[in-house]
Amino acid sequence: MHTLVYLCIFLYTVFMDNLFTIKQVSYILKVHQLTVRRYIREKKLTAVKVGGAVRIRDEDLQKFQKSYSVGEKTRTIKVEENIKTVFSLDDPLWRLDGISTSLSLPEPDI
Repeated sequence: MHTLVYLCIFLYTVFMDNLFTIKQVSYILKVHQLTVRRYIREKKLTAVKVGGAVRIRDEDLQKFQKSYSVGEKTRTIKVEENIKTVFSLDDPLWRLDGISTSLSLPEPDI
């Protein structure tokens, strides 16, 4: 009986101090909790079930952080080569004086 108690205490100290919840891992990785679940589902991050709850070991999290880095999202801007209008000093936007100033454009003659 005592051996089982000591074994439980040993396993608790070995595993429970080094287990993180999905919420804790999402905070550490600075991603959403669903993203952490997706990493687990795609086998990118190893997790264990403890009493019905999903936990991530500290060693697995450190290994994941070393092997996977979030790249910066880049945005490409399509630049038109043929610019038909040239921005000049005659443009009505230069006549704006301040906040909530409206433009008074001349009415076209019909």
